[in-house]
Amino acid sequence: MKIFKAIFATMAIAATCSAQANLLVNGGFESPVGTYGSYSIVSSIQGWTGGPTIEIQNHAAGTPFEGMQLVELDTDANSSMYQDFVTTAGSYYTVHFNYSPRPGIAASSTGIQFSFNGVVYDTLALSGLNNSDTVWVSRDFTILAAGTTSRIAFAATGISDSFGGYLDNVIVSAAASPLVVVAVPEPETVALLGLGLVMAAFAGRRRKA
Repeated sequence: MKIFKAIFATMAIAATCSAQANLLVNGGFESPVGTYGSYSIVSSIQGWTGGPTIEIQNHAAGTPFEGMQLVELDTDANSSMYQDFVTTAGSYYTVHFNYSPRPGIAASSTGIQFSFNGVVYDTLALSGLNNSDTVWVSRDFTILAAGTTSRIAFAATGISDSFGGYLDNVIVSAAASPLVVVAVPEPETVALLGLGLVMAAFAGRRRKA
């Protein structure tokens, strides 16, 4: 019984890990690596295209959710970014990301909008006025893909004043398929089955003799 449970637990863990593989490139914005305490404004980074630019911070004005870097979606003015990735039409995908208002900045400036294939799924605008550091919230969605390529995008929606919302840890993964539950016999059933096999073997030997 314990062996059966161990096998099925291993299968479940493997399926979960497989489902969590990130289909995006550079979802944590760790490339290119900037100097600690600095920021840079660029037209694009690995995997992402800016609209028109992307601001990468390395602990410049807040702690990332994970890793060393985060994105602020208000460079010199309100900005946006997107990434296209391969999908299967008719399949579901989970989208996860973490958002924080910039510390010390009002909600009117920290808005971020999330869209998938041009459809807006979420808009966040929280106040960071009383925050001395980032305060991250998690967002999760399950979305049906319509084509062989999909686009995930984020855009600033607040006041265009170079102080915006923070984004980190963007993950897109294939939605996990339900596990097929296979009935595992109880110990008593296994014992009876073993006894039956022994008796059948004994009877076979008597007939042979």
